[in-house]
Amino acid sequence: MAGPGQIPGRYNLIVEGAHDAFDHQMPVEEFLRRLKEDDVPDEVSVVGLADAFRNDDLTADLAREMDRRANDLEYQSPTVQFVVEGSFHRSGKTYDLRDGDDLHSLQEVFGPQLERKGDGDWLVAPF
Repeated sequence: MAGPGQIPGRYNLIVEGAHDAFDHQMPVEEFLRRLKEDDVPDEVSVVGLADAFRNDDLTADLAREMDRRANDLEYQSPTVQFVVEGSFHRSGKTYDLRDGDDLHSLQEVFGPQLERKGDGDWLVAPF
């Protein structure tokens, strides 16, 4: 059975330290490259999302590639965690990532279907 923050076939967004992260960790840029190459590991923790939001081109490219590869990922059903520093902030029907004084719209990357799990330190989104 999957542990908290580790649902296969979904993007799991977890606050660092709130749930167990996988040993295999990679920065957002490497995850993006692996997405493009259809080489996403079965279990992976992606780190550095808050930093990626500071680069509009990177977040746009990430969102586009995640959308383009959605069907393949659904079929392959890997367990992908995004381990974030900061906290999640509900904004209307979606969520933002609070990074210090900055708020980053998670909908820009993961779409509007974010769903809260646990005590607010874990979100899931479909591929």
